[in-house]
Amino acid sequence: MDNFNNFHMPRYDEIPDIDLYMDQLLIYIDKVLLPLSINNQEKILTTSMVNNYVKQGLLPPTVKKRYSREHVARLIEICIAKQVHSITEISRLLDVQNALFDIETAYNYICTELENVLLSTFSNKPLPEDSAICNQDARLLVRDTTIAFAHKLYTHKLCDELFNKYVNK
Repeated sequence: MDNFNNFHMPRYDEIPDIDLYMDQLLIYIDKVLLPLSINNQEKILTTSMVNNYVKQGLLPPTVKKRYSREHVARLIEICIAKQVHSITEISRLLDVQNALFDIETAYNYICTELENVLLSTFSNKPLPEDSAICNQDARLLVRDTTIAFAHKLYTHKLCDELFNKYVNK
């Protein structure tokens, strides 16, 4: 459970700047989000999930079956949010995000908040005050989503650890 003290989410400019095919996209996102996996038995992202997100308007359509940096960032956001929100709620969150910020600003802010919340949750350190984003409403949406996700992840990891310690000796 100490793995989250130095956890780093790739910022927008760290996401590959070349368009990815579906199999490359799935491998990249799996690599990024594997440490945050709540249920190791389930795939973090599948081809059908991506196709459904496009159909539901959560992702823009691809260009020549290739996924851009924007697609990757948005999919990472969706994969995190879907652990605690319904697709309808995620759609509304993304609509608010799109109304207030460009994808790079919003994604980088989510990364920073997630790292801060994970560090606080897994180390019992106080959560730092945030002033990185000027819109209070957007800040609350991001912080509350990342807190809900981090607490769910923490509870899952703690349960696994205690199960292995006391039950599955």
